[in-house]
Amino acid sequence: MPVADTEFLFALNPRDKKHAEAIKTLSMNNLKIPDTAIFEFQVVLRARGREPSEIAKAMAALKQIFGKRIKEVSTINTSLFIKQAEIEEKYGLSYFDSMIAASALAVDGVIVSDDRDFDKVEGLRRLPLGIADYEG
Repeated sequence: MPVADTEFLFALNPRDKKHAEAIKTLSMNNLKIPDTAIFEFQVVLRARGREPSEIAKAMAALKQIFGKRIKEVSTINTSLFIKQAEIEEKYGLSYFDSMIAASALAVDGVIVSDDRDFDKVEGLRRLPLGIADYEG
């Protein structure tokens, strides 16, 4: 059950340069969206000056795209924040990348992302955006 990085969520926008890869990724079996990626998505939209109503529409669009095929997974707890801090310190990942890495490790150790920083994290396997077939 690989989890998707936040870049996947942004790439679902038809204007994104990685949109074609995101569409292919949608067909992956057992793809999960961690709460940490959804949280980062919302924070970035706020930082870009989006209004609350625009953010709500973006979240509703994600929910519609996910449908019943892609599940959201809850990973936030004290253990995740401990692991996040360890990853940030040991591997130098950003706050959100280390949170998403910790989420991926909590689920099954596989993340769908083009961000090569995830390759540094021991125990984490990265699959590129655009992959459709994965048998874990």
